[in-house]
Amino acid sequence: MLDLPSPIINYLHSLTFENRSPAYLLVDKNGCLSEWGGKLAAYGITNLQKGQYVTEQLFFLEGLLPGDDFPIFLPCIKTEYGRCADLHILPADEGDWVLLLDATLEEIQHSLIQQQGNDLSLLRQEQARILNQYLGRDIPEDLAPDLFKLHERGERKDVTILFAHIWGLSAYSEEHPPEVVFRMLNLCFTNTLQQILDEAGLVDKIVGDLVTAFFGVVPASGSSRDRAVKAALRMIEAVRDIGKISGVNHGSKLDISIGIASGPVALGILGGRLHRTFNAIGYHVNLAARLESQARPSEILIDENTFNQTGNILQQNFAPASLLLQGIADPIRIYSWLVT
Repeated sequence: MLDLPSPIINYLHSLTFENRSPAYLLVDKNGCLSEWGGKLAAYGITNLQKGQYVTEQLFFLEGLLPGDDFPIFLPCIKTEYGRCADLHILPADEGDWVLLLDATLEEIQHSLIQQQGNDLSLLRQEQARILNQYLGRDIPEDLAPDLFKLHERGERKDVTILFAHIWGLSAYSEEHPPEVVFRMLNLCFTNTLQQILDEAGLVDKIVGDLVTAFFGVVPASGSSRDRAVKAALRMIEAVRDIGKISGVNHGSKLDISIGIASGPVALGILGGRLHRTFNAIGYHVNLAARLESQARPSEILIDENTFNQTGNILQQNFAPASLLLQGIADPIRIYSWLVT
């Protein structure tokens, strides 16, 4: 026997027995119930008959008895009464001892892990759907599990958030038939999403003419701040090129404005059983949206966190400015790059 201090023995006793509703059965060599005790009522087991076949009284033991010559452990066995138990079968001269220990907590944890795994699978499928739709690639829906480094139950993570708004599409839609408008939309999104992906960004949402993306969620080398700014610059250039190639004119000039903010956000999956989506929540998500709403066409607005952690070469293109946010008394420092 291990020589353990009393506090540890007491803790192990409490952990293993007191909190797990221990109950037992003794089944003789003929398969008949000869003895029982403990907290059987916790498993819905009542009105047992001594000398009767145990499998006629407890169907969840069907096929498990008689046991072998060595102990058997079966985790999370659900009884016909709906309670989950860890089942231990211990052979002895007098028959087979059956020990039940409550496994409800383990069952709940397993269900949560399974659901969280399903949630991450949904995230990967949604990302694949977006890429397939706009890039026309044959991307498997079961993207590599290592692609998204999120803890299953959600986590707080330092990321860079990008909001982008494509200007001119509303005016363009009034001047052209729907099929031409959507062809232009797809052309814009195909090219702008490619710039995000090339910088290891995670495309979050596409709503109308607005795109949201995160940098620092998908594993990649280099600073997420630098990659977001580089993606923003290339998005502006891509939209301009589309406007030139497509011959957009008559006042419906295509352009794009971008807001970027960096900092800790809560990442996870929200929703009910029928609809679950990836979400990021926090001050910096709202700040990126506000920056985009204040940005002019061809302008990139970034917050101070992003600026301070961006490389010197990129920093040289930004000019300091300030922005007054609702609910905050003093203006916040931001930085602007009007791409010419």
